Amino acid sequence: MSSPHKHLSWLTLRRSLFRLRRAADRMRSPRRIVASAIAVIFLCVYVLNGFLILASRRTADPESLRLWLSGGMVLYLIYHAVRCVWTEKQVDMEYTDAEKLWLGGAPLKRSTVAGYKVNTVFFSALLKTFFLVIALAPDVQHAGLLATGVFAALVLLETVRMIWQRLVSGLSRRHLIGARVALSAIAFAAILQFFGQLAAITPSGSQPGVYVLNSFRAIGGIASCDAVQWMAIGWRPAALLATTVDITSHTAVQMLASVMLVPFAIFTLVRVDGWAASAILDREKARLRSGDFRGPSSDPAERAGELTEDRLADRIEALLPRRMGDSVALVWRQALSIRRYYGTILFSFLVPTLLCLSPLLTGRMGNQWAFVIAGIALCTMLLAPPALRLDFRRDLKRMLLLRSLPLRPIQAVLGQLTLPILITVTFQWTTLAIAASVCGPGWPQLIGWGGMLSALAVFTFATENALFLAYPHHEHAQGFGMVVRANVMFLGKATLIAAAVGALLVWVSICQSLFSDPLSVPVYVTGAVAATWSLAVGAMMVTAWCWRRFDISADLPPE
Repeated sequence: MSSPHKHLSWLTLRRSLFRLRRAADRMRSPRRIVASAIAVIFLCVYVLNGFLILASRRTADPESLRLWLSGGMVLYLIYHAVRCVWTEKQVDMEYTDAEKLWLGGAPLKRSTVAGYKVNTVFFSALLKTFFLVIALAPDVQHAGLLATGVFAALVLLETVRMIWQRLVSGLSRRHLIGARVALSAIAFAAILQFFGQLAAITPSGSQPGVYVLNSFRAIGGIASCDAVQWMAIGWRPAALLATTVDITSHTAVQMLASVMLVPFAIFTLVRVDGWAASAILDREKARLRSGDFRGPSSDPAERAGELTEDRLADRIEALLPRRMGDSVALVWRQALSIRRYYGTILFSFLVPTLLCLSPLLTGRMGNQWAFVIAGIALCTMLLAPPALRLDFRRDLKRMLLLRSLPLRPIQAVLGQLTLPILITVTFQWTTLAIAASVCGPGWPQLIGWGGMLSALAVFTFATENALFLAYPHHEHAQGFGMVVRANVMFLGKATLIAAAVGALLVWVSICQSLFSDPLSVPVYVTGAVAATWSLAVGAMMVTAWCWRRFDISADLPPE
């Protein structure tokens, strides 16, 4: 082994050991003891659930499971590919600042650095494999082969994702537009196929709940179709290995193919990375030869636009009270930065809007409105926070700058959260207006549910940021903590939704028992909206308290 590779292996080993020790110390820290206890409880419950509940359910067909494993990887890859081509700024394989400093300036080949980056996804792939094996163990005959196949498929998926990301970064503007059109057409065709299969397997006039349950079968039908399976040819050996019923001579071939596809993908990543770097350099040389030395700030049109925006911001700040004016600067900063990826945000909310409005196609006027409301609430809690990271979660590396601003905690929170909340509320009311025009629920229903859903948006983003400030993490963080965090957050949101539905049902029964018919509806609407907004305001105050206690020296996580 050459000296640079030897030192890199030593560095990787030492860093892994250091991170294990650091994770153990952080779990025992008094500041994180609550999060550590929740993580341990979640793991214990998950493992017990796997052995006691999952083992007693009806097993899935091995052929269907194989199609799910291979086709599901492709569906996720299609989603990532569409999102990647519509993102203006492409990062260099998500290297951290420390990796750029120590590895980018080291005497290492680019291929070595690319291979090192793939190695960093192994641990997160192992954790995901652990959770999937527990969930799928009752459906297969050989748990060891299941773990091997799932692990190989996940590593291959992450490697292909990085390949596509680097490929897009090297495309010219013309080819990038072509990629956007082609991938958007593929995604649109998949959506049309989803609704077509959903309509085919669900009898006309069924309850919207039946459509929701059958949507999983429709997604499975897309993953099982011939077109997706042809695109999933790289994952088919791993899927066959994971669902092996009887061990034969073909099993060894499947295992060899599953394992060998990973280094082949790494080799492809190295070649694509080299091509992308050369393409980017050639474009820069062409700009220099053409005499295009101007930066964005020197463009007269863009400079005039910036001056107009600055004057508009000054006028808005002058109209607001002095205490609110300081928060406007943060809101305006978020609005300027959102222009770079407005297309991604529009796409992220277009699909949820269509899904929320899909109950209107069932032909049943009785409970369509309820399912539209439920869909908006689920999208607000589950999809809006990851799609709109225009708050403290995006500014972890700028915490020192934010802390130095002469703002009270509540002003900083309002400045950071106003824009994502406004975008989410716009999505809610747009969907409600379309649904109300079809269902005609009446003004009390529209005002009541609109007010509660708006409060839910405030509560969701305030809670997300409060938890982030209490237990911060980097944007592209991987590892045990992130996997457990994602699962615990999902379960917590599901529990919160169930508790909110139960509380609303209790409040309805109280209003009906204490007030007469003409009075019960306005009392119910007023009380429900007031209660939800009280919780939302309380969540904002908790977020402000978390920001006030945020300690840069202790709370900033290392990279």
